[in-house]
Amino acid sequence: MIRPEFRTLLTDQRGAAVILWSCFTISIAIYLVIARHILSNPDFARSFSYAAIARAMFWILTLIDLGYYYYWKRNYLTLEAISRDAKTSKLLRALEGHKGRVEERAAAVVSIYITRKIVLFAIIEAIAVYGLVLALVGGFLLDHYLLSALALILLILEFPSEKSFMTVLGRVEESH
Repeated sequence: MIRPEFRTLLTDQRGAAVILWSCFTISIAIYLVIARHILSNPDFARSFSYAAIARAMFWILTLIDLGYYYYWKRNYLTLEAISRDAKTSKLLRALEGHKGRVEERAAAVVSIYITRKIVLFAIIEAIAVYGLVLALVGGFLLDHYLLSALALILLILEFPSEKSFMTVLGRVEESH
């Protein structure tokens, strides 16, 4: 059984994940503003000679990231993977005050879930960064908007909802 005060610590970790998710999401808006303001300046609004090569390279990197996103989600963010790998995870500092085996297991599961979600956010964020670079290097605003929109959609899909978090936590309580 998980003590109420420890359960509060566990659910606070979801709040931390939401804050980090918000930072990743807000940064995409910042990228859009940066590109818009820099490209409105005629001194910066010219394409470099390597822009076409960079464009192809960043679109290939986007496809690789999308594949990695799918791979990461399928292999590391399933309930089975989180439960299986929790035994080897390092606990988040806030969850080190566990008492008993059930709380220790819950702390490990929540730690690995939050950590893996953050990695997924970073994979998605890279796609938005590619768009920013394309806008700055070659003035490819349409590419920037498409990659930013794709990143925003993926971030929305990966929002650390209370339901998904409670499902992960519920798995721990069911197994004990």
